[in-house]
Amino acid sequence: MLTKDLIANVAAQTGMTKKRTEEMLTATTSVLVEQLLEGKAVQLQNFGTIEAKMRAARTVVHPKTGEKTIVPEKLQLSFRPTSSIKENLKNINL
Repeated sequence: MLTKDLIANVAAQTGMTKKRTEEMLTATTSVLVEQLLEGKAVQLQNFGTIEAKMRAARTVVHPKTGEKTIVPEKLQLSFRPTSSIKENLKNINL
């Protein structure tokens, strides 16, 4: 789903204008990013938790050459869906 599709769907469900919905979505994402940059987890009820976690440094091996390289530690976004979403995903046949 593209951002414009999300805006259109939310506007249709809430009765808000697309312009107002876009403003709300922009403000929401700004707050989410701000909180993540401060090292805080963001918990969205009935959806899940988004947080920045430190991924440990590790050694990887190039499959063709066998050369070992160290990948440094880095911050990585992590998403944990709620149990209800996990259950619903189990029942989807793609």
